[in-house]
Amino acid sequence: MTDIDERDQHHWFLEMNFPCSNKYDQFINWLRMEFYFFQQENGSFLTIYFPNGQVKIEKKATQENTFASEITVKSKCRKFGLKMWKNLSEFLSFIENYHRLNRIEY
Repeated sequence: MTDIDERDQHHWFLEMNFPCSNKYDQFINWLRMEFYFFQQENGSFLTIYFPNGQVKIEKKATQENTFASEITVKSKCRKFGLKMWKNLSEFLSFIENYHRLNRIEY
């Protein structure tokens, strides 16, 4: 029998790669400010709590001096969880465009 808490959970995953640790740290700082009004916990990974769910961001080393963020959205409410996932997806797109534009030299 499945635990009722696990059965009522909805999960979504996102991932983003970073060329260096500084870019990852910048991303985390922006993310903290983007969700400033939500309760946050910073341990081995960043956890942002929202009503009926949470977002966990974990730093993973993929190659030498290359990092990835693994983002997991867990929610008891599918509608609100999808909304949070969409907001994070849009935020990641913004960050990717920012990094791409920073590589352009004038």
